[in-house]
Amino acid sequence: MAHPKFFPQFKMSVTLLMVVLGLLLIFTLALTLSLGLLKDISSKTEATAEDYLPELARTQQDALKVEKLGTYLDAAYRVQNAAEERHYRLLSQVIIHSFMLDQDTYLMSEANNIMFDIREMLSVRQLQRELQKQVQAQLNTVDYTDLSYFVGFFSAISVQSIQQQSMQNTLERLQTRMTPDGYESLHYNINFISDLNVQLDWLVADTHQRIENLSSYLSSDAALKARLITRDIAEDALKISNYFLILIALLIFFSAIILFSFQRLILRPVQLLVNGLRAIEGQGEQPITLQPLCFKELDTIRLSIEDYSSLAYRLQKANQELERLSQIDGLTGLANRRCLDQMLDVEVGRSLRYHHPLAVLMIDIDYFKRLNDSYGHQLGDECLQEMARIFQTFTQRPGELAARFGGEEFILIFPEITVEEALRIAESLHAECRKIALLPDKSVSISVSIGIACFQAGVTDSAERLLKHADQALYQAKSTGRNCTRIYG
Repeated sequence: MAHPKFFPQFKMSVTLLMVVLGLLLIFTLALTLSLGLLKDISSKTEATAEDYLPELARTQQDALKVEKLGTYLDAAYRVQNAAEERHYRLLSQVIIHSFMLDQDTYLMSEANNIMFDIREMLSVRQLQRELQKQVQAQLNTVDYTDLSYFVGFFSAISVQSIQQQSMQNTLERLQTRMTPDGYESLHYNINFISDLNVQLDWLVADTHQRIENLSSYLSSDAALKARLITRDIAEDALKISNYFLILIALLIFFSAIILFSFQRLILRPVQLLVNGLRAIEGQGEQPITLQPLCFKELDTIRLSIEDYSSLAYRLQKANQELERLSQIDGLTGLANRRCLDQMLDVEVGRSLRYHHPLAVLMIDIDYFKRLNDSYGHQLGDECLQEMARIFQTFTQRPGELAARFGGEEFILIFPEITVEEALRIAESLHAECRKIALLPDKSVSISVSIGIACFQAGVTDSAERLLKHADQALYQAKSTGRNCTRIYG
């Protein structure tokens, strides 16, 4: 066999040197890329902590300010004099001006619209007071002594209470005591005040819708930022995981001896880091904590993972707090209408599937408007809070819920409760409510009217029907003298 003259041959020392140099080059390159990636992750962590977290906190503060804005709007609508109206207008203006610092076009635009609506509402209310004064002046100019009752009536009644239908009898009595021209002018002013009340109701409803849209906008914005942060964390975690898996594969391919050293000093810590990264998504009530590592570079990864874990934990808590606030009534601490609708749908669905009993109690505080008019809305708020405390004591079992339905109306949901048990609960509620005594001298007591509706397949088998039937039963209770309980059907 002929030996080829030009067959290439390499010395073992040179080959080993090239292999060692190749390994060193690969390791150096991998270490350089690792440091760059780690610096990038660390900078992202700092940027996220400096940018996103303050934005989320600011968004949460804006949501609370929007809720206060709705409270001020209701207060400005209910007060009886111009001084208090100006006070609530100034409070609303302070909140709205604070929105201008956020540089959010939609937020600033809607805030300006809300401020315009509040000013429009107050100007209409001022016009109503001037018209009311004209009515009083017209009555005072009529030369009849038997009009003193009507003068006192229009002096004491609030402009909110002047409605065309409710004052028909009063107007008919006035018509028989005044000249046609005088009565026509008086009737025009009263009609004008009544029409302005309708306009105000529409304006307040429209402003509340704007406030609700702002709340939804802020909640959506916070959720979007949280999703962006979570996505960035997942992407960085995947990059680190893939990078180190490739590095491990290269080291295993080139040398079994190096594998042993790396397995002790690199691979095992890296696997712990990868597990820590993957555990971020499923972490519980505490952020992930890893053991310190001997290499500074790997310990930098550990610190970055712990920073990401702490950031994800804080974001989770912030989201939970936002979710809790979106389902709680700010005044009473009970569930709000949104939470009530969700819970009632769930319980009705369970009753449909398993044919379990379900009772809904609709509760209304008797003469609550009179209480507010006589003693002020602060006492009315204290009354609502006392009622909420009582209702919470009756809804402690799983599935039971106490919610504020609106104004002075409340809803209690009782799964696995029959009609007889619901009646016993209603009687206990009457007894507890009668124990409430307001004012320092305990001179104001409270009573409630209760309507009960129970789940019946084919009759009351939806959340809407349950609420409707409970409302009808409540109407029967109020029509028969209040301070009693009625069952639908």
